[in-house]
Amino acid sequence: MTSRHLANALLAAALALPVPAMARSWQGITPGVTAEAEVVARFGEPSTKGKLEGRTALVYKGDQAISGTRQAQFLVGEDGVVSEINVFPAAQLDKDSVAGTYGKDPQKTFTDDFRPVWIYRSIGVMVFFGKDGVVDAIRFKAPEGAGAPAPRPAKAEPPKAPPPKPAPPAP
Repeated sequence: MTSRHLANALLAAALALPVPAMARSWQGITPGVTAEAEVVARFGEPSTKGKLEGRTALVYKGDQAISGTRQAQFLVGEDGVVSEINVFPAAQLDKDSVAGTYGKDPQKTFTDDFRPVWIYRSIGVMVFFGKDGVVDAIRFKAPEGAGAPAPRPAKAEPPKAPPPKPAPPAP
C-alpha cells in the first residue's frame, strides 16, 4: 500500500469514528472547553464580574462590548471553564438569518412571556426572539451528553414548561 493510499485509509477511518458533540463556539470561545483566563486574554477585563445562577459571570457591555454585540455574558463554572455564553446582538437578526446560520429544523417553543425560542440541541444553541420577531439573545452551551453533563434548566423540558431566558442585558 502506498503512503497516499495509507493516508486515505486513515482519513476514512478517522471520519467513521463517532465524535462527541461539541458546543458551537462563539468568537473562539467554546462552552465546556475554554477556560476563564482565555476569555480575559482574548477580550480583556470584563465590564462587570459577579455571580449569576451560581456561576461567575464575565460581562462585556458599554465601551467594552464585544464587536457586534450590545452585551456578551460568559458564565464560568467552579472548574474555571466557560459553561455558557449569552450574546445580545447589536444588529437586528431575523428568523431567516438564524435558519441560514444554524439550520431550518429547530425545536420551537416559547418563554413564559410567549416570546419564540428556537433550540438547536445538537450544537447547544438557543435563540431567543423578541415580540417583534428579531433576535434578542443567543445562548451557547455544551449540548447535553457532551463531556460533562450540562446543567439542567430549573424547569422541566419543553413543551411542559419553556426554557429559562438569558439574563437581561445589564444597563
